[in-house]
Amino acid sequence: MRSPRQTAGLYTRGDTALLLAGGYATLVVGVAAWLGALIAAGEPGFGGIWLIALTLPVSIPLLAIPASPEGFVLLLTAGGLAQAWVLWRLLRGRRTA
Repeated sequence: MRSPRQTAGLYTRGDTALLLAGGYATLVVGVAAWLGALIAAGEPGFGGIWLIALTLPVSIPLLAIPASPEGFVLLLTAGGLAQAWVLWRLLRGRRTA
């Protein structure tokens, strides 16, 4: 099994794509974990706004799905990770090997 770094090396712009898509995915998971901790503590406040803004544009249709606060965190996280995958696919360039 190849590491992400080895896989990125197979594409013309793979290193840049890995940095951007991986960084975005890490940011989405980090904000979701922070928001999950706020919800568990009972004080989410306006913390959800950060995850909604971070996962735009996919967050707009996902907000129409009826779910609990924890469910919204999972939905928006999944949407953000899907966007990170699309970002990787768009930015990686052509396969070189």
